[in-house]
Amino acid sequence: MFTEGSEVNAMGRTYKTVTVMDIDFFNTSMNSFLRHIVYPDLANESKNFIVTANPEFVIETRDHPEFKKVVQSADYVLADGVGIVNAAMLMGRPLPERVSGIDVMYRMLDHAAKNGYSVFFLGASEDSNKKAVANAEKLYPGLKVAGRHDGYFDPADTEIADMVVESDPDIVFVALGMQRQEKWIADNIDRFDKGVFMGVGGSFDVLSGKAQRAPKIWIRLQLEWLYRLIQEPKRIKRVMRVFEFMLLHTPVIKHLLRMFGYSKTRPRGKS
Repeated sequence: MFTEGSEVNAMGRTYKTVTVMDIDFFNTSMNSFLRHIVYPDLANESKNFIVTANPEFVIETRDHPEFKKVVQSADYVLADGVGIVNAAMLMGRPLPERVSGIDVMYRMLDHAAKNGYSVFFLGASEDSNKKAVANAEKLYPGLKVAGRHDGYFDPADTEIADMVVESDPDIVFVALGMQRQEKWIADNIDRFDKGVFMGVGGSFDVLSGKAQRAPKIWIRLQLEWLYRLIQEPKRIKRVMRVFEFMLLHTPVIKHLLRMFGYSKTRPRGKS
């Protein structure tokens, strides 16, 4: 169920959260989040853990309690899914907008290049990782790459974590897939003195050119999920998780029924 969450104080500002199945979503726009939290954290050499979550992600936290604990340990959880944003609006707990993880990554890369912050790219295949870094350097001239490594390693391998720590990055993007990337961050973040850490899923594949993102018109029409399904029919199971998410939130369904004039409590007319 959607409920109004707690208030969070960050960088001298107070933000409210919207709670979805025990996950507190940060109630902010992407611009506000970057300008008032991420960029100042980088300037102050602070440390934070960012999660961007869609409905499928939330369902995973329900099915895997340990994963839920990892997500709840994050400093900020952002709504990266129109299903969450639309359902929150219907329930009277509106979130300003969908905050796309890949867009946050691009904005952070741009800011890093312009301000001298270093970035570590961890995850994806060796080919995708290498091409993603090369393309990032072309798109964002002056970008400082602290290091890179593909995602084919044992998460318990301390040598990989040691390598990332020794590179002293300001930003760490982790593309190991849902659950694995968040767990890696949670398990290792305390070893760092500073840094903004974020799981980015398949974003390296897009940045590398291996995968194609939906055209802007599809994104504006909130149909990115359909575009991706057309491109990858095997995603149908993941799409069904979104419908499961909606059905789990029976208040949303009840609200829709009321909108169309149906209600169990509606007075019946006399026959």
